[in-house]
Amino acid sequence: MNNEEARYFIQEMMHGYHQRKQDNRLYSMDDFIPENIITTYYEYVIKPEFSYLMEEYKKQFIFNEARVEQNVTPEEQAGLGVIYDYIQNFNFNKDYFNVFATSLLLHQKLYSLCPNPQFGGSLRDTDVIMNDLAVEVPTAEVAKREFNSYIATSNDIFLPLQHDDIFAYINQSVELTSKLIGLQPFADGNKRTFRALQNLLFKKISLPPIYIEPQERDEYKKCLFTALKDKQYQEITRFYYYKICDAIMNLDVGRSEIAPSAQHKVFTLKSK
Repeated sequence: MNNEEARYFIQEMMHGYHQRKQDNRLYSMDDFIPENIITTYYEYVIKPEFSYLMEEYKKQFIFNEARVEQNVTPEEQAGLGVIYDYIQNFNFNKDYFNVFATSLLLHQKLYSLCPNPQFGGSLRDTDVIMNDLAVEVPTAEVAKREFNSYIATSNDIFLPLQHDDIFAYINQSVELTSKLIGLQPFADGNKRTFRALQNLLFKKISLPPIYIEPQERDEYKKCLFTALKDKQYQEITRFYYYKICDAIMNLDVGRSEIAPSAQHKVFTLKSK
């Protein structure tokens, strides 16, 4: 399958995706459309430069991050732009990545334009509740201890890529960021910070940045609640599969002007 055939195939599969969405039949475990779209995109589509995808993301969808959460200040909205400029320019081959340190940096950037920028990158010292999800949040001491543990285990997230197993990588990265949200290591801005971390991890395998539409907020919160309360991550992972498909279509494949300017191809999955 060449690039043009792959792009056409993805567009055809998206018809089934949209029909299931219209019929309110998304997120079921017996639907393999997302896996087919993601595999085809990863293996066969020639990607445009990531900076192009990120510029489109920032134009169209970045402020969805503020709409998904409540009481986001204009300065925090501007901080999202700082975060995604950083992600756009991040190079996994050259730049240092560590789950703990990178999360601190992303949080710092989120609040970098606020009146008290020192709030960013600081771990909480007091206990908190999660206002929009009725789940138990660890104490500040436990949150710090568990968050610090990622300093030593950071590179474990990349182990599936040694075998080109992108779905194990996606699954583990979604589980990781969900657990980090559950820890609530910061006094505020946890979800935005760790969704940004998720997009940085997706960049590692040349997936476009994902976004959550305001009308999808309830579905997202429901899936996240199941993940945090029951330690069951299938629903939130499935949710992200569909959001990856949306990003593939709306930031790349569905934009006809991209294909002629495509620059490179990512590593392909090995034959099973």
